[in-house]
Amino acid sequence: MVRADRIFKELIRSRPEEMKLYTDHHIFNSFLNGFTDSQGVMTRHCLQWFDSMEENLGLKPNIDTYAIVVKAFLRNESYHTARALLQEVQNTSQFTMKDLMESTYLTESDMILFRKLITKSQGANSEETKELLKELEIATSDSLGPLAEPILQSPLATGQPIENVPEAMATKTIGVQFLQDQLAALQDQSKVMKMDPYELQLQLERQGYDVALQKLLHMKEASIERGDALSAMNLTPLKKIMWDWHEKMIPLIREEIARCDNATYREAERQLYGPFLKLLPVEKLSIITILELLRGHNSSGIVDGMKTARTIIDIGKAVEMEYNATLMKKSSNKLLSRSQEVHSLFASGKLFNMAVRAAHMKVAREQESSKSVVPASEGDTGGVIGNGDWTPVWPSTVRAKVGSVLTSILIEASKIPVPSSDPETGEKIIENIPAFFHTYQYVRGKRVGIIKFSEPLISMLSREPVRDTLHPRLMPMIVHPLPWLSYNSGGYLSAKSTCMRIRDSPEQLSYLHKASEQECLNPVLAGLDVLGKTRWRVNKNVFNVILEAWNTGEPIADIPPVVDAPTPLPPKPENYDTDPKAKFLWVTKVKEIQTEDKNNHGLRCDVNYKVETARAFLNLPMYFPHNMDFRGRAYPIPPTLNHLGNDLCRGLLHFDVAKPLGQRGWKWLKIHLANLYGFDKHSFTDREKFTEEHMKDIYDSVDNPLTGNKWWLKAEAPWQCLAACYEVAAAQRSGTPEEFPSQLPVHQDGTCNGLQHYAALGGDLAGAKAVNLAPSDRPADVYTGVADMVNKQIDIAAANGDEYAKLLQGNISRKVVKQTVMTNVYGVTFIGARAQIESRLKENPNIPADKTYVLAGYLATHVFNSLGEMFNGARKIQDWLTDSAKRIARSVPVETLQEHGVFPGDERPEVQEERAKRLQSRKRSNKRVKGFSARTPSANQMTSVIWTTPLGLPIVQPYRRSGKKQVATLLQTVFIEDPDAARPVNAVKQSTAFPPNFIHSLDATHMLMSAVACHEKDMSFASVHDSYWTHACDVDDMNKVIRDQFIELHTQPIMENLLKEFQERYKDYMLPVAHELGGGTKREASAAAMSKMKKRASSDRAGGGGGGGGSSGVADPLEEGLNIESKAESSEKAAMEAMFGMADTDVDLDEDADADADADADAAVDGEDGVSTKKKSANRRFLHTWEELKFLPIPEKGEFDINEVKGSDYFFH
Repeated sequence: MVRADRIFKELIRSRPEEMKLYTDHHIFNSFLNGFTDSQGVMTRHCLQWFDSMEENLGLKPNIDTYAIVVKAFLRNESYHTARALLQEVQNTSQFTMKDLMESTYLTESDMILFRKLITKSQGANSEETKELLKELEIATSDSLGPLAEPILQSPLATGQPIENVPEAMATKTIGVQFLQDQLAALQDQSKVMKMDPYELQLQLERQGYDVALQKLLHMKEASIERGDALSAMNLTPLKKIMWDWHEKMIPLIREEIARCDNATYREAERQLYGPFLKLLPVEKLSIITILELLRGHNSSGIVDGMKTARTIIDIGKAVEMEYNATLMKKSSNKLLSRSQEVHSLFASGKLFNMAVRAAHMKVAREQESSKSVVPASEGDTGGVIGNGDWTPVWPSTVRAKVGSVLTSILIEASKIPVPSSDPETGEKIIENIPAFFHTYQYVRGKRVGIIKFSEPLISMLSREPVRDTLHPRLMPMIVHPLPWLSYNSGGYLSAKSTCMRIRDSPEQLSYLHKASEQECLNPVLAGLDVLGKTRWRVNKNVFNVILEAWNTGEPIADIPPVVDAPTPLPPKPENYDTDPKAKFLWVTKVKEIQTEDKNNHGLRCDVNYKVETARAFLNLPMYFPHNMDFRGRAYPIPPTLNHLGNDLCRGLLHFDVAKPLGQRGWKWLKIHLANLYGFDKHSFTDREKFTEEHMKDIYDSVDNPLTGNKWWLKAEAPWQCLAACYEVAAAQRSGTPEEFPSQLPVHQDGTCNGLQHYAALGGDLAGAKAVNLAPSDRPADVYTGVADMVNKQIDIAAANGDEYAKLLQGNISRKVVKQTVMTNVYGVTFIGARAQIESRLKENPNIPADKTYVLAGYLATHVFNSLGEMFNGARKIQDWLTDSAKRIARSVPVETLQEHGVFPGDERPEVQEERAKRLQSRKRSNKRVKGFSARTPSANQMTSVIWTTPLGLPIVQPYRRSGKKQVATLLQTVFIEDPDAARPVNAVKQSTAFPPNFIHSLDATHMLMSAVACHEKDMSFASVHDSYWTHACDVDDMNKVIRDQFIELHTQPIMENLLKEFQERYKDYMLPVAHELGGGTKREASAAAMSKMKKRASSDRAGGGGGGGGSSGVADPLEEGLNIESKAESSEKAAMEAMFGMADTDVDLDEDADADADADADAAVDGEDGVSTKKKSANRRFLHTWEELKFLPIPEKGEFDINEVKGSDYFFH
């Protein structure tokens, strides 16, 4: 059929008129039927010819054509697509289902497939689909004879009994109430079990702000029916006020839209945002504004308010998202059928055949190729909505203006009635005060516009917070997620999303898009699909215990107590007004109490969200679609309930599929329980024995979880431990534990996984043993090893009379250093490490409270020194990574220097003319053309650190200087981050963040490789970064996969490939350097440097451009004047800074970069070199110039053999 397909296409291309003349329905249908009878039904070809038959051949489909196409999808088990095509027959033609069943192209076995379609679709809830199925059942009965029993079976039923879903005592929060409304479709379990799961999933995703609006309207109407038509509606105080705001906002929004329609040419602002206000009904605009503004309470570090700029952009984006969701609802059956076909293939596992996946990826790319990608600040790219129209994202300017006008209207409309009294008569009155007001305050030394909440509103929100109200499209899915066929096609059925979470980095989006086009992302996307394919269930045993504990209101495990009333405050001291210290101590104590109350309430609300979500999915399967951050680390998209959550979340979840334990699985289950309890630093034999010795405690935990001795509550992970207790007890009581069907995921955790990768890269023998890469009869513990080394250093220092060491003697445990050791490899700074250690020291009563800060700094230095000694190879690798990133971030492309006349370039007339035109164009556009200076180059350095993971994922570090764009709105002038603006990189962040980001990318690569390999061996797989989960019976097989994939990864020349990539990517980049002038004059040195540049330019034109290799025999430009740290500090300290981030600037991945950081660094360079310091300049002179970017040689690798990992039982354990 492939040859016939090619011949037909060629005939249509070369002889279109003859083909239209001679091709009739019989010829075309016979040709089409060949695709269905070929080995491996060619549904894609069949559908493409069906869609194009009228355009190419002038034929409209007849009943036989429909029969052939539907038959093709039924044979391929694509029931959703087949049903959509049948609905098209019913809606757009005169044919009936009876006519279809009488087609000569249908065999008896095909007709039986139609009955299977009815079985799969009987839960559909639309009247149109029900009528179709009824007609189809009659037609099949006429052709095959009636069935003995009607076709009725639940598509969601899995043989498990349907239990009544118990009620959870709700915290009195409107956020939880909205969540309950959003999950209302799942509450009637008997009805849900009869629904088509695909349609139910679409229904869940398509809910939006309509839910909140309809709920308010329903409650208002119900109150009126009860005769409660005045202010005493049966609503909470906040809901009553929200409804009042809503009613007042509607006419104000209509008036604003009318003013926009009548705007003159002088009112350009209204002409800009007016059309966007008309995209949604005014009622929906009102409820979006109210909910989004209330959600922002206490955000961005603003007490009792929020930043204006962030708020108005969020509201504008919420309007945009709701508009896109509304358009999505209008999607035709034909368009949905395409995604249904892909979904069916993925659910059946056929898309994990790479040939099938490649074919569907090609179709996805062809559909995208006609559409232009419009990058946005959040990484959005728009989407193809319903009718096929491309809807680009809204610019941040539009979002800000739309959000501003709606926020202004709400501020005007929102009033809160408060009791007051007339100052003259004393009569009690009700006074309406503004709920919000706009003002300014200083945040970190900058004047920032904020929207403040009034005191009465704050009082209401203390009981009814809405900040964490969830968007319904972020719930767990009840069907398989759509596979990732391209970078922006996968996950939820109707909501558009991308495979990578991108923020303010169009550069990353561009690289991702290009890699997707070139099919470089296939292994990564396949790994995400494996993670999304795992089917989960709520663990009902644990859920019942959590629900019982929750409803008591008492604190248990990580569930905080109910906060019925504020904790009583301590009385003011008598000397409060006279003693500043006493006042300070009292105020501090009061703030601690109030903060604890707020935290408990917030945590309880968070638990409430998890309980409500678990309650809604109690009898349903769950899937978690995954995407990744810019480093490639995978995360579930649903935020409320997933296996990456806290201990309570993990305890609530287990696999939907059960597998018999077997002998090895029974052993691993017992080891798993010991690990969860905290007994995980011993041998496997000791851990298994630990569980067997505590079998009475396990039985008691299962039989009396809240009234017994509560042994499980003493565990490090109590809820997960309880889940394991239920599994172990059930297996033991079954009499044959090896045959017990287990659903519990068993974890295998890496030993400080980042250090494992560093030890493998550096070949460290000592480091490899410390993190269990090398075989051992007992698990090594790197945290204990570091603590022991630090204690030895402290003992020596104390013996020499060091007072700090004497205070710390005997007080340094594994717990004190664990967090710092764990996070140092991921870029923790000295400040961060000091804070981590300080929090641990505060827990020790033997440490004086006024000494914890200084002792934490002292101890952090010793921890870093011990790590550097233990992981010598890792230190060298980190040093090289930091140094390379520093060079890249400070480099400039040679073309840019040539364009600005700094560097001699191509002197051909046509090239010179083109360069002159570009410069003239810049001048006409009134844009400031910055000069390039090797002395202060930071404003011109635009180069990000970019690398490719071993799986082909391109990674771009997003750290650039803040680039704000001024936008005038009705509330204030706001400064919006413009991601499309050309902004210099933040060289400090680029260099300090590169080592941890590089290791994160290797960690993510290993996980995705292991996920795909486990799927190929038919194992369930889930991961929490460096913790891999599977069924107990499959742990041994998964362990082999983990080791094999780690060896496969590190057998590759990772560092060599990285250097080659850097050399190729940055081969024509130049570095600013400072040369000290010796005996010669400045003019002579300048002439020599210019001569060197001209020789390079001549070499480039002749095709012999330099490569940027790092030869040890070449003078290194950074060491000649660029790297100021190496001049100012000792080499040991510089290495420690490069490795462990012992700088005074924390690397914050989410906050804006400090715009002055690089400028300060440049000033420091000048100061160190003596250029800007008069005293030094009298004796030393420097010439600032540009030299070719080169990299240092890669550090030599140690003696550790990576193949030894195969023999390490405790590599992951």
